[in-house]
Amino acid sequence: MTVFHTTRRIAFAPQHLLAIVADVASYPEFLPLCTGARVWDEIDLGNGKNSFRASLDIEYPKLRLKETFVSDVVVDPQRLTIRATSNEGPVKHIDNRWLFSAARGGCDIDFHLDYQMSSRLLHLAMGSVFDVAVRKIMAAFEERAHALEHNQV
Repeated sequence: MTVFHTTRRIAFAPQHLLAIVADVASYPEFLPLCTGARVWDEIDLGNGKNSFRASLDIEYPKLRLKETFVSDVVVDPQRLTIRATSNEGPVKHIDNRWLFSAARGGCDIDFHLDYQMSSRLLHLAMGSVFDVAVRKIMAAFEERAHALEHNQV
């Protein structure tokens, strides 16, 4: 099992960033390596909280990787959290948590990922590029926030 945790400060309101991360269906428009996304089984859990199932098609040509990841997602705008979990497909176990906290100059995004891939080879391949990939992903969300703020999307 691999655990990854990082915190990044971004100059936007926590609610704005939570909405961008929760909009999984839009990921192929801006997220590197994401070639497709689908959301279904949306359920209103009350108090603004909702859950849904989502799939992401991820392709990394350099490593000849092409996988579809399916997760159960819970978005809680009151607590400013998003949690995605899975144990199917190429994933033996994944627990991804996002926490958005107001901070001086914007928002701290606390990103936590605990995962194990079903295949040892895939696990090793993911581990070799993971740090760089997370930095690119965080940058993509920040760029998306800027684009939406300036109505460029």
